[in-house]
Amino acid sequence: MSWRRFFEIELERPAIGCGLMSGTSVDAVDAALVEIMPSAPSPVRLIHYHEMSIPAGLKDRILAAMKPGAGGVDHLCQLNVEVANVFADAALETIVEADVPIERVSFIASHGQTVYHVPRADEARGWATPSSLQLGAPSVIAERTGLTTIGNFRLRDMAAGGVGAPLIPYAEAVMFGRMIDNVICLNIGGIANCTLIRQDGSVIAFDCGPGNMVMDAIMRRMTGEPFDENGRLAASGKVIPALLEEALKHPFFQQAPPKATGHEDFGELYADWFITHSNHASTPDLMATAMELTAQSITHALREFVIDESPARTVILSGGGAMNAALIERLRGLSKDLVWRKSDEYGFAGAAKEAMGFAILGFAALHGTPNTIPSATGAAHAVVAGEIAPGRTGTFHE
Repeated sequence: MSWRRFFEIELERPAIGCGLMSGTSVDAVDAALVEIMPSAPSPVRLIHYHEMSIPAGLKDRILAAMKPGAGGVDHLCQLNVEVANVFADAALETIVEADVPIERVSFIASHGQTVYHVPRADEARGWATPSSLQLGAPSVIAERTGLTTIGNFRLRDMAAGGVGAPLIPYAEAVMFGRMIDNVICLNIGGIANCTLIRQDGSVIAFDCGPGNMVMDAIMRRMTGEPFDENGRLAASGKVIPALLEEALKHPFFQQAPPKATGHEDFGELYADWFITHSNHASTPDLMATAMELTAQSITHALREFVIDESPARTVILSGGGAMNAALIERLRGLSKDLVWRKSDEYGFAGAAKEAMGFAILGFAALHGTPNTIPSATGAAHAVVAGEIAPGRTGTFHE
């Protein structure tokens, strides 16, 4: 198993790295400063977590660029550097807040900001080849911070025949694989994804469908708010049966893993469709239906592709959706036979877990260790994902 090679990396002392992540909601940059020591009982320890909001104007421009045909090359060219500067600021602020000398930090690993992801060629959509675009040039981050920066993690896997996602299952296996047997990790960000880690070390992982993405888009359109705190608005509405039934017919839900999705399937254009086909429903009813879509699609994914593959009955929750009380209550109601826990209970803060995950991926890349799981992405083999922009010294200090 490729992830077990992580524990073969030898260090004389722990390495400190900063993982950076911005999800499909484009709300903030999540920054996690971590200590990594593969030989330790817990190989990754969070030192400090920092969340830096993305300026509203920049967020609007990023979201606009995600619509096919809307992001001109000049627009994307500018955004690539502007986003990198925001990510560099997030890393530097995190290091200062943690009171860790920057000379002690070995690297930054940045996921960047995905604006489009094409998992497979699709002639009907005009997709000639699989591709993915993350904004936030690693070279700019490296120059701004002076630290070796790893980015552009997805394309190497896609070149090897994978769909470039999900990548975090590798990190989840490192975090939980030696601690717990037969466990399911469920991360609910803009997109929901799940990972089954079996006792024998094998992994099944894939995107389930929309997590917060559709709900957040409706909130922005109808209320001007970025999200529905604790699902209060959704809980006050009623599900629209016809709209839910039609939404659940999306072909992605029936597609067998490995599979990945994003704005290309459930982004702004999908939110347009959702609202248009609601027959002028109230905002609470729209939100109730969007939340039910998320809950039912996750439940379907777990039942259809995960539960029958393993006796695992513990689901470890993370991501922004894990803080949506109404959504989690609905998930519990749909799967009362499962034990639902938060990653915080295992020492991995839910809000920080994905950023921590990219720090793990970056650390492995720096050591030339494969950091992808072919059973999750569908690639022909595990690869060392991530392009490295050396820091000012040109070396990696352990």
